[in-house]
Amino acid sequence: MAMKPQQRSELGCELVADVARSFGEVRLKVTGASMIPSIWPGDVITVRHDAASLRPGQIVLYSREGKLVAHRITRVCGDVLSTRGDSLPSSDLPIHAPDIVGHVISVVRSGHSVHLKQSSWQRAVSFTARHSDFGLRIILSVGMRWRSFHGRTSRT
Repeated sequence: MAMKPQQRSELGCELVADVARSFGEVRLKVTGASMIPSIWPGDVITVRHDAASLRPGQIVLYSREGKLVAHRITRVCGDVLSTRGDSLPSSDLPIHAPDIVGHVISVVRSGHSVHLKQSSWQRAVSFTARHSDFGLRIILSVGMRWRSFHGRTSRT
C-alpha cells in the first residue's frame, strides 16, 4: 500500500526530529523561499537540537502540519515563540516548544559558509520582498541568475 504525500511528509518530519534528538544536529537542503535573502532555496542548513536559549533574531526549524519550517524568531514568551519568514508580510501562528526541532547554526551556499546575522542590505531586501510581490520576483530572478553564474565560475 502506497503512502499518501501528507503521510510521507509527516514521517519525514518525525525522522528529522528523531535524528536531531539522537545526534544533536541534522543537515537539510532548503526548498522554500520564505527566508530570502538570508537563506535561499538550495542552501544547506545545520540545525542543532538545543531549544534552551532561544531568542529573537535566531532562526528555528519547527514542524507544523507535516512540514518543516525554518523562520526567524520575532518574540519569545515562555515556551511560545512568534516567528516570521524574512520575506513574508505576516507572522506565523504561535509555535510551542514541543514543535521546535532546533535552531539553525549554519548555512552553506554553493560550498561556502554564510553568516546568519542579517546585514543592513539583507534587511532592506527582506523589507522589499515582504511588501512587494513584484520585488520578490525580481529578487528571486536576480538571485538565481547570480547563483547560477557563480556556480559555473567557481567550478573552472
